[in-house]
Amino acid sequence: DGLVGMMQPLGPATFLAPAFPVLADDKVRCTGEPLAIVVEFTPEQIDAIAERVAERMQPAPAVSPWLGTEQAAEYLAAKPSRIHDLVQLGKLAPRRDGRRLLFARADLDAYLEAGA
Repeated sequence: DGLVGMMQPLGPATFLAPAFPVLADDKVRCTGEPLAIVVEFTPEQIDAIAERVAERMQPAPAVSPWLGTEQAAEYLAAKPSRIHDLVQLGKLAPRRDGRRLLFARADLDAYLEAGA
């Protein structure tokens, strides 16, 4: 971030950085002149950079608002048996998909907010 964030691109692989102190005879003095930095990449490195950028530009996978019993237990940092107990106590109201219980994330959050 630091140096890279301050550098201005001048061309495909040349950057202009702000003036930096220059060490001479163990003393620091600032020349006041910008520093040109040339960076060269191989085609393989450019491809690798392009792949990383493309990966980061992908949208995040959609997160379902519904969790099964195992996922709900993990979400609440509890055992699945605790989830079943909360259903029996009426503290959680799951939806059903056949025999499978489904829990809305919002309902689990509300349970936690209510002071569990």
